[in-house]
Amino acid sequence: MNETDAGRKGRLLIIGGAENRTCGAGPLETFAELAGGEDARIVVITTATEVPEEVAEEYTAVFGRLGVPSVRELRLLGRRAADDPATLRALDTATGVLFSGGDQSRLRTLVGSRTNELLKRRLEQEGLVIAGTSAGATAMGHWMILGGGGHEVAASSVKVGPGLSLLDNVLIDMHFNERGRLPRLLSGIALETRLLGVGIDEDTAICVGDGQFTVVGTGVVTVVDAGQCTVAYPASDDEPMAMLDVSLHLLPAGCTFQMNDRLPAIGTMRGPKGD
Repeated sequence: MNETDAGRKGRLLIIGGAENRTCGAGPLETFAELAGGEDARIVVITTATEVPEEVAEEYTAVFGRLGVPSVRELRLLGRRAADDPATLRALDTATGVLFSGGDQSRLRTLVGSRTNELLKRRLEQEGLVIAGTSAGATAMGHWMILGGGGHEVAASSVKVGPGLSLLDNVLIDMHFNERGRLPRLLSGIALETRLLGVGIDEDTAICVGDGQFTVVGTGVVTVVDAGQCTVAYPASDDEPMAMLDVSLHLLPAGCTFQMNDRLPAIGTMRGPKGD
């Protein structure tokens, strides 16, 4: 860690997927800036995707257009790679780490690994900036959504497993409004109401730090707060659950959310365009 790294606060940038990858656009520009701009050293972890070469080439081109010359890919296809000292050395010199999209079940091999522990430590102590998009987004929490769907709020509508625990007490879903995933997120929160549900639209992200997050991008972040909720569980996992007194917040770009106190705030928003 150098002096520049020590002076920067750690941040998480959690992206709902399908982010704009043109030069100067949205969440990826925010990530590049937070990671140090032209001085950034970015590592792209492509564990989740089936086309790592294609994904790595695309992100290298995007960050190059954003003025970041140092971009490296790590595939980490298994626990041995995630515990390899060479992997740890590569991550120890990074200022920004991005988890690509794909299939989040592939990221389970990283949970509890030496890579996982190093990222947590550097995020908390050394100003590392970590981003995750799509599959990489839901993996940021203590629990991650592995699958599920349907129109009912029911236990069978969601499958969860351990995440990377970079952001505790939150359950994250992605491609949110585009794929109609509110029932899935509600189903996950109903099973553990202490968690805060965060559904992130495409080309949209939350920037997390200092106990709060700010929304960036073109879509909306949906926050489900079931802290005061009463849940009635049916006899079967396929039957719908009853949920009473659930708070729902819709936060476009510029809005903030205090995570400990669970308080949303309206930010600077764009008004309607004139004729």
